[in-house]
Amino acid sequence: MLDKELLLFIKGKRYYLVLSVLFNTLSLLFNIGLTFSLVYSLYSFVNLNYSDGINYLLLTLFLIFFRILGGYLANSYSIKLANYVTSKLRKETYNKFLSLNTNIPFSINEMSQLSTEGIEQLRLYYSNYLPSFFYSMIVPLILFIVFSFINIYVSLVYLICIPLIPLSIIMVSKWAKKLFNKYWDIYLSLGDSFLDNLRGMKELKIFLYSKKREEELKNSSEEFRKITMKVLTMQLYSVTIMDFVAYGGASIGIVLSLNAILGELIWYLGLFLIILGSEFFLPLRRLGSAFHVAMNGMTAGKKIIKLLKIDEVERDIELTENIKSIDVDNLSYHYENKDNVLNDINLHLETGFYSLIGVSGSGKSTLGKILLNVINGYEGQVLINNKYPLNRITLNSFYSKSAYISSSTFIFSKSIRDLFHFYNPTLSDEMILSLLKKVKMDQFISLHGGLDYKINDKVSNISLGEKQRLIIACYLANDYDFYIFDEATSSIDMESEKIILDIILELSKTKIVINITHRIKNSILSKEIFYLENSRIVEKGSFDTLMKQDGKYQKVYNYQLSLEGGNYE
Repeated sequence: MLDKELLLFIKGKRYYLVLSVLFNTLSLLFNIGLTFSLVYSLYSFVNLNYSDGINYLLLTLFLIFFRILGGYLANSYSIKLANYVTSKLRKETYNKFLSLNTNIPFSINEMSQLSTEGIEQLRLYYSNYLPSFFYSMIVPLILFIVFSFINIYVSLVYLICIPLIPLSIIMVSKWAKKLFNKYWDIYLSLGDSFLDNLRGMKELKIFLYSKKREEELKNSSEEFRKITMKVLTMQLYSVTIMDFVAYGGASIGIVLSLNAILGELIWYLGLFLIILGSEFFLPLRRLGSAFHVAMNGMTAGKKIIKLLKIDEVERDIELTENIKSIDVDNLSYHYENKDNVLNDINLHLETGFYSLIGVSGSGKSTLGKILLNVINGYEGQVLINNKYPLNRITLNSFYSKSAYISSSTFIFSKSIRDLFHFYNPTLSDEMILSLLKKVKMDQFISLHGGLDYKINDKVSNISLGEKQRLIIACYLANDYDFYIFDEATSSIDMESEKIILDIILELSKTKIVINITHRIKNSILSKEIFYLENSRIVEKGSFDTLMKQDGKYQKVYNYQLSLEGGNYE
């Protein structure tokens, strides 16, 4: 019921936990005192001893204040512990995720869910469950000692019933641990899949894949519904068992206390036992309620800590020569607890224009990120110039020779001159104008104030097509050997698309250029086309070769042609 790794995570701040439990214990002692004071005050009034009755009543009010104060301080320290953990986790997960020199076993969507909802669930584990766990172990022992001075038989009955609650929690925890692990895996996977399908809706339609993906999403949703119902059923069973033990034990204690009163026990002491009897069970009962939230938080916490414990990949090769070839041999890759995103991928790339075609979720963008040295932890091998393992090349030396341009590439709110200087500070105004001319942006810039024209914060003073052309011009400011264009012509006007494709073709005469796209039109002039489906390359070859095969590529080509009309060739 306790996780050593999660306890180690608060090393240095455990005194928050100790103080929370300490003040809760003091609050319990004040509660014992005020209960005794209250029943003795009542006993004094019944026996017409008004002076003692009033004095003990005032003492009761005094002790109520300190009980409330103790509870307040206990709660404040548990909140401080939770705030510390939340802040530390968010900072460390953010820094770890930004570290490109790391194999992250989660997708961006999964990381988003873990770092938001996952951390919030873990917050409840530290603020609620941990203090309750230690406090609930102390309460029965204190009450047993107090009760034994009044009636040993009643105190023994209460003490014997107490272990039944943690036993029920332990029994349920074994079931719950497996269930919550599965619940989180399905939950993260479903959210990830939903967002991927949403982003790739256009591609799903183009590739005639929407019906199949709709069915897959429906099956995943049904699986998530079933696991959610199992979690709720488990929680209901657990609560029922704990309530039965807690209220059943309290009832037995009340009956025995009444029986003691009918015997020789003074009635106000019996009333004291009856009022405080529930305190034997309530802390463990609250612990049982917190347990369900805690298991969810513990599962998320284990995943987050797994991420934080990943060792950095050792990179010891400085790439000094130009990138002339890239070889991918038997490459496979998967995110945690998911089927392979890529299966047995084999590629040979050298100077020329290549296209990766496939529906959203087929693995083409993941393959692009692996080739860009962003993702590690894959099986198989990627070699640069047939001798340097990609995952051992230092990032700075590799990125000085490679570029990645996508439809979502960020553009800074700067003047045109400052924007180019960000990519290459040595550029003169003449060189910048020359680059703008290559992407046919020179006239636009000239008409809008020249190189001092500033891109606004929302990039709303240029069109999407102009934005993409401007980004490409900035990347042309450096002489890269390897370019990846990931949907770089998505959602832009036809004029900008043609300009970008002309630049890609020009670059491919002397560079290795990969174009990741869903538009067949943009792959026709490729040296080689790789068609991905279900994480594999199912077809590859030149445009003419693939059209003669009468396969999937040809089918999608004909479908897109019918949608847009005309002829691509």
